[in-house]
Amino acid sequence: MRKIGYILIGIAVITIAAALHYALPQVDVVRIVGTDVKRVDTKEAATVEGSDVAVRTTDVYFILTETSDGKPRNYRNEDAFIYGKFDSSNLHTRARSIAQNEDNLVAVRHYGWRLPLFSMFANAVKVWEVEPGYRHLPIFNILFLTLLAGGIGYAVWKIRSFRQQLSDRHDAREAERAEENREQQQDDERQRARDEFLSDRDN
Repeated sequence: MRKIGYILIGIAVITIAAALHYALPQVDVVRIVGTDVKRVDTKEAATVEGSDVAVRTTDVYFILTETSDGKPRNYRNEDAFIYGKFDSSNLHTRARSIAQNEDNLVAVRHYGWRLPLFSMFANAVKVWEVEPGYRHLPIFNILFLTLLAGGIGYAVWKIRSFRQQLSDRHDAREAERAEENREQQQDDERQRARDEFLSDRDN
């Protein structure tokens, strides 16, 4: 039973770590080589009787970049409610303008994963120009993870304290029952001794 508990805890930890790695912002220092717009068709529930599905066409912006060693690294550029980003077209225009300078160097804040097998791209949230040798310090991530670790530690401490209180109450009840049983045994022994004394006197 304990092994199953450890397995469940391990699965929960891996799931939370993966979710944080996906959702927390990351920053890459790259060179923008261009931008692109792709038309994407998505299927939705039909709104007209007689048709099974409805196809909705949307334009998706992409920012095309490469790393310092020439490896391509492309980003999706879509609105993101969780980051308060609602200006994808403006970001697309800015990236396109920066790309005109072939020696550009930018920092791209993004979230998500690049999974070629599933045609998944990280979503760019912000782009700004930087100087060579720029190193980004993820202050937000550090603060967030510190607060998260502190919250988890506090929750674990509270749970352990609560369990200890339950254990102490159980031990106290067991001690009371043991004391009651001991007193009952003593009463029984005194009663037995009294009955034997009365019986001997009558004889």
